[in-house]
Amino acid sequence: MEFRIRRATFEDLNSLVEIEAECFTDEAFTKNQLEYCLKSSDFVSLVALVDEKIVGFIIGSIEILGNETAGHVYTLDIMKEYRKKGFGGKLLDSFESILVEKGVRTVYLEVRVDNIPARRLYSKHGYRPFKTLKDYYEPKVDAVMLRKFLRP
Repeated sequence: MEFRIRRATFEDLNSLVEIEAECFTDEAFTKNQLEYCLKSSDFVSLVALVDEKIVGFIIGSIEILGNETAGHVYTLDIMKEYRKKGFGGKLLDSFESILVEKGVRTVYLEVRVDNIPARRLYSKHGYRPFKTLKDYYEPKVDAVMLRKFLRP
């Protein structure tokens, strides 16, 4: 089994849409939203491949939050059959490396309070709760904003 990570391209769009739909329901990004992320220079989009098959991806950006430039993870998706193999962590590490190269020192993300597997992954990678976002996903479905300080 050969694993690698590369930048996502517009040709990956349909695979990303399928994986996003498998991983999320109501919160899934639409095809148009994913297309925008792939085309915009403001976003960093990476795919994880096993034997040249896309099995997951991460999309994030570099934004101004308050008075700092920070990374923001929008989505991290791994196909169900490829979970718990370390691919999500490797995508996260690769995304963070790109942020560090660009001088970014902080990264944020939002996760459903009830998404325990994702929260475990992020905790394992040094993300800590920053604040709770009430009704973030829908009424009575809160998110936790997590933050990590990156080392140069």
